[in-house]
Amino acid sequence: MEPNPERFPILSFVMARLHLNKPSIGDLPEAPFHDIEQPPPPAEELELVQRMPHLNHPDLISAMSSAISDVMHTRSILQTLGERPDHEAVDASRVRIAEIEAALSAQLEEIVRSPRPEGVDRLKWRAEQAEKEKECRAMAEREMIAYKAVIQLDEMHEAYEKLLKDAEDRLVKMYGSAADTEKGSVKEDLQVNEEVIGILQEGLVKCLERVDLSSRQLRFLPEAFGRLRGLVSLDVSKNQLEN
Repeated sequence: MEPNPERFPILSFVMARLHLNKPSIGDLPEAPFHDIEQPPPPAEELELVQRMPHLNHPDLISAMSSAISDVMHTRSILQTLGERPDHEAVDASRVRIAEIEAALSAQLEEIVRSPRPEGVDRLKWRAEQAEKEKECRAMAEREMIAYKAVIQLDEMHEAYEKLLKDAEDRLVKMYGSAADTEKGSVKEDLQVNEEVIGILQEGLVKCLERVDLSSRQLRFLPEAFGRLRGLVSLDVSKNQLEN
């Protein structure tokens, strides 16, 4: 039931966190620690997070979890129905169904070809023949139920495999979008920082008394501004400075 981590690495990672309510890799203690209820992550998870660090972001994991609700629902159903039948069982079921259908066809043909006895009303005879056909079909259907169930279970597992692939593709795209957004933020920071550095250099040369850095989406302020001689006023309002 569980997706193969080698074929579906991100999906496997997200489902493990969702199913077991695990913390992010980055939240695990650094010191040697063993907790039976919360064992350390396997090596493949650590390697995956090293390659894809945004998987540690709780908002991204939350969004990914919502995106695979169809997988979780199907997985729950298959857990109730059981493991995928082996190929031998499926092939044997198909052969048996074909045999039952062939036998039914022969029975129906025999019913159709049987002559109407003399003295029997035509309409009554047709009704009796129709009832015989109905009984034969019902008997054949009952006999095929178990074999059809095997085939249907196999088909559900086959569809589940496709569902896993589609879900992995969705998660890959989601991760790519998150990474691109992060790169965009870094690029914006670099552009803002270049402008701030230019102002800083001007202040060092001209001994500016007042510097206006408001509304520039600053995330941090270079410490060098604190060494500007003659600086009286520094406006950093309406930014995103962190304490």
